[in-house]
Amino acid sequence: MEFSGRLGAVSMSELLQWPHNERRSGSLVVRTSRREKRVLFERGLVVGCVSGDPAEYFGQHLLLNGFLEREPLLEALSLCRRSGARLGTALVDLGVLSPESASWALAKHVEERVCDLFLWRHGVFYFLQEMPEVGDRLTEPLDPLALALEGTRWSDEHDRIRELLVHDGVVVRPGAAPPPDEPSALEERILNYADRARRLDELYRAVQGSYFRFLSAVYRLLVAGVLDVEALEEELEPKSDVRMFDLLLEQAASEEVLFSARHLSLPLEWLDRFFPLWVNTGEGAAPTAEELAFYRRLDGSRSLRELVLTDVEPGARQERMDLVLLQLQQGQLALLPRRIEELRSRDRGFRKAWVQRFLK
Repeated sequence: MEFSGRLGAVSMSELLQWPHNERRSGSLVVRTSRREKRVLFERGLVVGCVSGDPAEYFGQHLLLNGFLEREPLLEALSLCRRSGARLGTALVDLGVLSPESASWALAKHVEERVCDLFLWRHGVFYFLQEMPEVGDRLTEPLDPLALALEGTRWSDEHDRIRELLVHDGVVVRPGAAPPPDEPSALEERILNYADRARRLDELYRAVQGSYFRFLSAVYRLLVAGVLDVEALEEELEPKSDVRMFDLLLEQAASEEVLFSARHLSLPLEWLDRFFPLWVNTGEGAAPTAEELAFYRRLDGSRSLRELVLTDVEPGARQERMDLVLLQLQQGQLALLPRRIEELRSRDRGFRKAWVQRFLK
């Protein structure tokens, strides 16, 4: 059964329920031009979630939720590097966490990674009958229905928060109220970096972790008067290249490395010079009229940059990139090195055999 498409056409709750209803084992892959996550299923239950975003690594989760301090984490990561052990196993072996605490923390970490998908507005999804070699597996699987309910709560709460923090160009500064008597580890980290006026996106790059948890904590501090809104600057358009963070301590945890030989992530700038040609095989779900109109423009005469970035409204760029990613995944898109007319011209002049096979 074909199971792929665009986010928005199918709700995230339905995406989690499909493997559960079918009792499938494998990976539900959800990706955008900048991020990818893989929700791991065994017989329809969630046993893990692998992310390519360093901000969501397990070590960050442990730090921001007060499970441990930086020095024990560095010691555990050093042990991981030497022995190849998982981070959770290393923390238990060092006596930093009990087995029960490590299992509970990992379950909450997986839950947060999955719930974060409910905040993604654009992207594509597909299901693979395989499990990645990286990432920890939960000994007690999570119920997709419970995750869907919590993810829906995240989505509703996120919409409420965005009524005040309308986008990441909001500038916050220290407020008049004193810090809370017992701030959480996340609130304390936010206040340490919010010692002066900072944009939300700038502040998050310093804090890291779950973005929803970050926004929720900032919102609480604003309501309490500990932080205040100073200005609203222009929202920056997300870049299309792969984001890199200065998180060297996290890179030592080898189980979190998603970009293996089978999961390479390339900057889109390496691809935008190619000329996409849509090869409609008739497979997959039937496209809408709007999607079909875009696919017909993928005729080999325009570069990917022209189709996705040039003369396109900023709000439509991500949607167009989603369509390109989806067709690439389904094997219905060829990337030509030159405009198709130029290739045809070369065929007429030189009669190259490979050109004849492709263009006949």
